[in-house]
Amino acid sequence: TCTIKNGGCDPNAGCSHDNTTNAVECTCKTGYTNTGVAPNVVCTDTCTIKNGGCDANADCSHDSATNAVECTCKTGYTNTGVAPAVTCSGE
Repeated sequence: TCTIKNGGCDPNAGCSHDNTTNAVECTCKTGYTNTGVAPNVVCTDTCTIKNGGCDANADCSHDSATNAVECTCKTGYTNTGVAPAVTCSGE
């Protein structure tokens, strides 16, 4: 069960139970991506995978409140994208 060792889920995963079978289900928390092979859920920091989907000229970080991925243009680059996309162009 989820009350014992997070149901065997990754430390960066939430544990729940299937409504029908009551089987443990592991779901990666915000800011993490499942890089495991079913049925193993392995939650990896999204920023370490292809820069979190951020532009090549952006830094990937996490929102302090939600842990959602945030892309911030590096020094010397300006965000020319249309929200929510971040596109970093040289000045």
